[in-house]
Amino acid sequence: MRDVRALSADAVILRDGEVLLMQKESGAREGLWVLPGGYVDPDETASEACAREAREEVGLDVSPVTLVGLYDDPGRDERGNVSAAYLCRVLGGEPKPLEEAAAVQFYDPFDLPETGFDHDAIVRDAVTLAPTEG
Repeated sequence: MRDVRALSADAVILRDGEVLLMQKESGAREGLWVLPGGYVDPDETASEACAREAREEVGLDVSPVTLVGLYDDPGRDERGNVSAAYLCRVLGGEPKPLEEAAAVQFYDPFDLPETGFDHDAIVRDAVTLAPTEG
């Protein structure tokens, strides 16, 4: 049997020029700040998983609007996961820590705390795609 790499989906949520991160409560990269995200289930698309994970982890209903990129460096995650990252529009809800999140907070995308995986690179890439405000 061949080893395969799992697909995950990450949500980039911007508000007033800042990006929402969650502090991992447990598991891979515990204590570090990451984008809301997780595994794509067999019965869903990557964008559906992105919206589901944002709802489950930070309590926001989002619509993934732009694929930021596919992040597949074999060293990005010790589990070998590949991530489809999406820039999301918030449809409703208020951010709060739920599943796997010890805390949630908005940060300046150019002054991030220590992040897990390659989420700092995903944020930088997303900021270049985001429409300017005003």
